[in-house]
Amino acid sequence: MQVKRRKNILLLLLFIIITIFTIFIYSKIYKINVSDYPPKTLNLENIKLYQDDKIFIRKDEWTLSIPNLNLYNIPIIDSIEVDKLEDYIGHFPISSYLKGNICLAAHNDGYKNNYFKDINTLCVGDKLIYSFNNIEKSYYVEKVYSIASTDFSFFNLDQKDKLTLVTCISNSPHMRLCVEAVNKE
Repeated sequence: MQVKRRKNILLLLLFIIITIFTIFIYSKIYKINVSDYPPKTLNLENIKLYQDDKIFIRKDEWTLSIPNLNLYNIPIIDSIEVDKLEDYIGHFPISSYLKGNICLAAHNDGYKNNYFKDINTLCVGDKLIYSFNNIEKSYYVEKVYSIASTDFSFFNLDQKDKLTLVTCISNSPHMRLCVEAVNKE
């Protein structure tokens, strides 16, 4: 009886070791960091934004409005590819979708639609309205600043609920303009 009990305990320990090893290997292969849970971003698979390049969230359900620039309900797409920015404001897929740091980009010069051409004129306190999946949130400009084109610190994943707008700076190809706006609700 004692031998059988020891054997069961050894099998249980072996099972636990194999399980821990499997989780470790899985996390390395898929680059999962346990500290990333719960996820800070919305899981798009549940929302089905795209399937075969077709948008399932209607254009009017994912938009940005900047009243001081006379921009209203400009559609957002989950891409920052140059050709997509011809018709949309682009969302950096690595950033948040609803809470946290939502990073958006758009052209400012030389394209069919230059949605961010005047964001350099935004002032502290100016209002931005972000709508995603029928949820509308107001953000207020907190700062406007320039960064190098190789500086991606604007992606900082702090817990602050904010909207970060990024665009090129005309005649300064190695610089980017950033506008940070915070949600005060």
